[in-house]
Amino acid sequence: MSDKTRTIFKKNSKSFFFAGIFLNDQTFKNSSILYEFCRYIDDLADKKNKDKKIRVKKVMDNVIEGKGNLKIKKILSLINNKTINKIHLLQLIEGIRYDLRKKVRIKSDKELISYAYLVAGTVGLMMSDILKVKNKVAKKYALDLGIAFQLTNIARDILEDANINRIYFPENWYKLKANDVTNPDSKKKRVLITLTKRILIMAEKYYKSSLKGLAFLGLKNRFAIFLALIIYRQIGLKIIKKGFSNLNKREKVSLMGKFFCLLKCIILFSINIKIHTKNYNHDDKLHYYIRDIVIID
Repeated sequence: MSDKTRTIFKKNSKSFFFAGIFLNDQTFKNSSILYEFCRYIDDLADKKNKDKKIRVKKVMDNVIEGKGNLKIKKILSLINNKTINKIHLLQLIEGIRYDLRKKVRIKSDKELISYAYLVAGTVGLMMSDILKVKNKVAKKYALDLGIAFQLTNIARDILEDANINRIYFPENWYKLKANDVTNPDSKKKRVLITLTKRILIMAEKYYKSSLKGLAFLGLKNRFAIFLALIIYRQIGLKIIKKGFSNLNKREKVSLMGKFFCLLKCIILFSINIKIHTKNYNHDDKLHYYIRDIVIID
């Protein structure tokens, strides 16, 4: 892995980098390439320039045609050596294109879970390929972890998303304006707290499901992914513990908090037999809304 790729991974995703150091070198390298591409395409979508739709479309075309700049060539190398599925990468880009609208609103639970699948569930599936997972049930659990991460992101990032006119709480829960989030009165604060609780409860269902799939991983990878799960889930727990701090700032897990998560991971990894027991009974109700778009090979 280039020093630049490692630096990007470490700087922009401290939680995943911290957990990733427990992966073997090749797996960490491939994971970092995937993360670098995700960061690249996400940054293109977030930039305040008029041609971002054209740029993201060009990336999609480049992936389809098998050409492009260095970042695209790196991710194409993972496709060419059959490390990841090209279809999942294209679905990820399609999800990112959803964010290119001037005003982003989610209308329903189905649209929320579909969006979370496209921008994060697909990453879970690509990570499962990088981790050499073959079992299809195990891949469903990997998808669930991606969705759980994205639902946590939505709760964490409500302020910065509203500042660029994006609201991901479904309108069938409550119809919000951007100003309701950035400058809420007491009533809207209560609404935002309720919505945050609801989306974190939803995330918890997917976290609990993903735990059932850890045993399909090799021991070292199992520990690393379990640690990533604990650290990311901690964001939602901190939001609640701090009186719904997401209404005022972007919550994160400090370095000391990550070491606490590491200790928790070591203890649970040692004593919880369920983590090491394969569970083939995935709850497919979790995929009801996305049953027509999920591709698991």
